[in-house]
Amino acid sequence: MELAKKIESGDFVLLTEVDPPKGAGLSGFIDGVIAIKGRVTAVVVTDGANAIMRMTPLVPCGALIERGIETVMIINGRDRNRISFQGDLLAAWSLGVRNILIKEGEDPSVGDQPMAKRSTDLGLDVMLDCVSALKSGRDLGGEKLDGEVDFSTGYYLDVSDDINSNRKKAGRIPHLAEKGASYIVLGPTYDTNIVDLFAKVAADAGIGLLASVMLLKSVAMIRYLDNLPGVPSVPHEFLKQMMKSPVKQQAGMEIAASFIKDIRERCAGAVLIAMGWGTHMPEFLDILER
Repeated sequence: MELAKKIESGDFVLLTEVDPPKGAGLSGFIDGVIAIKGRVTAVVVTDGANAIMRMTPLVPCGALIERGIETVMIINGRDRNRISFQGDLLAAWSLGVRNILIKEGEDPSVGDQPMAKRSTDLGLDVMLDCVSALKSGRDLGGEKLDGEVDFSTGYYLDVSDDINSNRKKAGRIPHLAEKGASYIVLGPTYDTNIVDLFAKVAADAGIGLLASVMLLKSVAMIRYLDNLPGVPSVPHEFLKQMMKSPVKQQAGMEIAASFIKDIRERCAGAVLIAMGWGTHMPEFLDILER
């Protein structure tokens, strides 16, 4: 588990998030990740991100691991009860997955299958208790397992434009650490004040904080994010930089690279969210000198 070792040692880790295929074909997915092999610490494979139906991350993670690529498998509580949650974790371990990221999951109404129902069985504590039980060699019901697991476990905390809401979420970090989480992944933001708030609490709790950085594609995208209720605004300085640049794509990558360099002393690492720009990731990593 190189990721866990690097976080614990204080090395700044760089992860990139990728979506599994929307279909049964894996070749395009694998080719895209191989193009950045060795340039990022690990690849985060999503699990029904944005409530969009895709292949579950189990097989994609296994395929990457077979090719020598370290993975972080997101597993959400939205689509599972405690039985399937534990079963998928056991399957993931048997495929070689050693890093997981627990996420509650977006409301199905925002996705491409709005008639789907959210599972109400898995709250935060239950998901962490499931992992803790499996790591002890027993399931959540107390039954002994034929082989235990030892995941490096992260937990995803979303952020908003409301300072009180962010303080409340940051206040959960010590509890997450006590329950066995070894790192926190923060939702996308370009607001260093938000990053600082969570980074301080994480440092006090002795747990690594990874900030998510979404690549900005255009002026329209920044304005859209700024007008989206509950989403942290993009600082005006970045909007001005984007507006002045004749090549918006280049400006977006430079903004993200500059932000990542700025938070290196605050965070244990960053998670890159390409938002459909996966083919530009090698170019972006060049800018980051990775």
